This record gives sequence, structure tokens and C-alpha cells, in this order.
Amino acid sequence: MGSGEQQYDVLIIGAGLSGICALHNFRNRFPSWRVAVLEAADNVGGTWYWNRYPGARVDTESLSYAYSWDEDLLNEWNWNESFSTQSDVLDYIEHVCDKHNLYKNIQLNTRVKTAIWQDKNNTWLFRDEVGTHHRTRFFISCMGFLSTPTLPAIPDIEMFQGKSFHTSRWPKGFDISRDLANKRVGVIGTGATGIQTITAVSKEPSIKSLNVFQRTANWSAPLRNEPISPEQMEQHRKNYDALFQLCAKTPTCFMHQADPRKTLEVSAKERLELWEDIYAKPGFAKWLGTFSDTYSNREANELYSDFMASKIRARINDPEVADSLIPKNHGFGTRRVPLESGYFEAFNQPNVHLVDLKKTPIERVTKNGIITSDGKEHELDVLIYATGFDAITGAFSSIDWTGKDGRPLLGSSNSKEGERAVWVDHRPRTYLGMTACSMPNMFMVLGPHQPFGNAPRTIEHAVEVISDLLQHCKDNNYSYVEPTGEAVDAWTEHVVESSKGALSNEIDSWMTGVNTNVKGKTVRNVARYAGSAVEYRRRCAESKAAGWKGLQFARLSSSKL
Repeated sequence: MGSGEQQYDVLIIGAGLSGICALHNFRNRFPSWRVAVLEAADNVGGTWYWNRYPGARVDTESLSYAYSWDEDLLNEWNWNESFSTQSDVLDYIEHVCDKHNLYKNIQLNTRVKTAIWQDKNNTWLFRDEVGTHHRTRFFISCMGFLSTPTLPAIPDIEMFQGKSFHTSRWPKGFDISRDLANKRVGVIGTGATGIQTITAVSKEPSIKSLNVFQRTANWSAPLRNEPISPEQMEQHRKNYDALFQLCAKTPTCFMHQADPRKTLEVSAKERLELWEDIYAKPGFAKWLGTFSDTYSNREANELYSDFMASKIRARINDPEVADSLIPKNHGFGTRRVPLESGYFEAFNQPNVHLVDLKKTPIERVTKNGIITSDGKEHELDVLIYATGFDAITGAFSSIDWTGKDGRPLLGSSNSKEGERAVWVDHRPRTYLGMTACSMPNMFMVLGPHQPFGNAPRTIEHAVEVISDLLQHCKDNNYSYVEPTGEAVDAWTEHVVESSKGALSNEIDSWMTGVNTNVKGKTVRNVARYAGSAVEYRRRCAESKAAGWKGLQFARLSSSKL
């Protein structure tokens, strides 16, 4: 390794839940190694740092969102609510870093711009935006699958002269009770982020008006959040082991799993009883606790969607508004279901207005607001973009990658160079969702072709697998690891096969790789593992037991591991 550059054995990019988990594991397991994290933000937290918009909170039970590997922390940390706020989750992550003295290995305010594989010494050479070089033997991507915000593809958005920002870049110190007082507010987008933001803003009594610009209606269901008392927390601590064991056995690592019966095998009365029961429960019970065929049998899904639609209609005074808020292009649960606390009731307020863009699309943004196709100018003082993310592969787009043999990681099939890319047209090809051809010594946490579900549970498993693999490299003095082409082909084919029969595969969403605001992401692909987390873990264990079947290794004579 040359001089004038920072040198590492393991370099992690991203200091969110994934990066913190990886840093803690690798630093403890490989104490003689130089392990570090590069983070673009000025603090740790990842998603929970950037998404500080009002109403931001987890849709996963707080108790199952904690790291399982720190028993002392489990016994001392108090969750205040069943579903924690953004600030509480960020406090938790910061506390983990303080408790384990992780900050000393984290370099903040460091945005990586280029990555080049070096054949001569089996290393990755990264350059950040200020020109500093970082060389590492092994690289771990913890950049997140919802970390790159996208603005809407609307003409003249730069013309607006009021305050405007994306929800994931909510200005620090921007307080809605002060900064939105007597303001005309517009929100574009009704996905999970939009639903949380709209609900919080609508409840602020000082705003003048709120216009919600909805292109695609989204299903949503009650969160049913509750405070956790100190006495309840003491009781919960006794059950952590059982809770984590339960999560390890469910298909998505959440605390909920489907009723094994099929929808049409039971009577209408029994169906309604189950639906009413799970509707009254907190969290994802409404999504994951219904009959086992709800998301593979079209008739079953239509029946359940009708039930959920009836619940929405009952909460909205204006039937026309209710009809606009009920999705027509996808069934309930075929996209990830946002959870809400008063979202639909917001539209009963006289100062909250729904602009249905299916009826009157946005034509352009002006200096004063938004003009829709009916010629109306919606005058605004503040415009908030809740328009989502360039999901799953998007984070990789922020870095210019040069892999083995000079291959780019991402590229377009419309160009000769793009056709050489590892992932042409953002279509991932991986082995176990953790490695990719022509990208040696690179490992991904929450990468494409991994199960997502309950993120911390998935993260811990991925980090443990990668840690075991690095131990194998250390024990055998390997300086090079890459999946075989055959293993990548077989795993990618398995991922595609696992998605067949799922109604979600027929829907345009970030989970099927579609984002019409991103060039090259207009065609569906299989970007995540739709099989169960249980099966995924079995296949990872199978590879390890067979001497890391599917991976190829090599040594450098000068390598010292």
C-alpha cells in the first residue's frame, strides 16, 4: 500500500443500523485489524438521522428493533412507546456508539465518490469528495436500501420561491409549530413518508392550509401505538429471548405471521372474525396476520382489500374523497403497508384538501405554487416532497464503481460500456444477496436479493454471515473472495423463482425496482428476496457448511491477515 492514503483491513460505508452492527462485530472479532466506517452525514444513524420529518417513527415494534447482541443494553434501555419516534431511535443508536466507544472508528462528513478494484494487491481504493484516498482489503456496503432521495419528475420545480425540501432532508431546527404557522403547505406524495408527514402537519393547529397532491393512492392501516410504562418495560425485558426466537422463525422476521388457513376454506363469518381481530391489533398484524393465501390468490386479496376499503370509507366524511384515497391499481398488502395514526381523519378537516392527480395531473411548478391540468394554481408557501427514494440499488449510484477487469457496477443497456456492467439496467445479480461477480472482497448488508422485513433482525444475520466469511479468509490467509458465475446464476434464478405467484410481483413499486422519477427504473425486476427469511438463512448456513460453496478464494504471497 502506498503512502498518503488511509489504509484499512475492513472499511464499512454507512453508519446506520447496518454499519454500527458491522463495526461492533468486526472490531470485537478481529481486534488486530484496522476497521473503520465512512459516513456522509455529520452524525451516525443513517435513515434515523436523515428522516427527521414530523411524525417519523418505526412501523416495527420497538422491542424487536433493538440489537440482540448486547444483553446489558437490553436490560438498561427503556423504550417509551410501542413504536418509537425517529428521535428515540436515533438516541438509541447514539447510545450504542457511546457505550461501545464506536465513534473512534467512525469518520463523519465523508462522502465517497469513486471506488476502484486493484488487481495487483487485491484491495479497493476509494476516493472521497475532498480527494482523500482510502484503501481497504475488504469492503462492506451498509449504505441502506432507502437512502437516496428522489425528487418528482415535474417541470420547473426549481421555479418555486417558497421553502421547499424533501422529507429525508428536513431542515434541522425546522419546527412546524413555528415555521409553518399561518402557512399554506403542500405535500407531494402519499407513500409511507408522506402519510406520516401529512398526519403530523394536519394536526398542527397553526397552519393555514394543507394541500395533499396524490398521484397514486396507497393502502394504510392503523398503527395503534401505545406508551410503554416502566413496569411494562421491566416485564418485556424478561421476554427478549423468546421475542428474538420468534422473529427468527417468521418469514419476515416480524412478530407477526399468517394464519395457516386459506381465505376461501373458511366461512364468511370466520373470515370477518379474523379480519376484525387483526385490524384491532397493533403494527403489521393487519398486513402479515391474515390468511396465508391473501397475497397469492387474487380473489382472496380482493376480499380482504374490500374489507380494508370499508374501514377507510367509515373514517372519511366525503365519499368522493374516500374513493380517491382507496387504491384501484393494487390490492392491500401487495406493496409494503404504511401504518398511520389519524391519516384518513385528516381529510375531514376544512383546511386539508386532497388534489387527486389521476383526475388533474400536475402540469408544472410556478414561483407561487403548483398548476394542475384544470388550470388551477394551488398557491403555497411551503412545498414538501414526500416522493420516496431510489431504492435498493440507488445508493450504489452515488459512487463511480470500477470492478475487476474494469467493469462498472451499474450501467445502461443503451450503451456499449453499460452492457459490460455487473448490474445492467439496475437488475441485480448476486450470490446470497451479499456478493456480486467482478466485485471481489465486497459484501453487502441489506443488499439486493436479501430479505428485508424487520431490518435489525436481517442486519444481524447478514453481519454474522459476513463475519464468519472474513474469519474463514483470515484462517486460510485468503486475500481474495468472489462468487462464481454459476453460483450467481443459480441464486439469481432462485430469487426470481421465489417471487413467482406473488401478487406483489405484478405491481410497480420500489420493491419491484420501479421508480418513474429515476431514469432507467421504469421496468419491473426482482430486486429483493421474496422467499422466507428462514429459507434464506438455511441457504447461507448450507454454503458455510460446504466450505463456503459458491465462492472462490485466492491468496497473495505478501498478504498478511
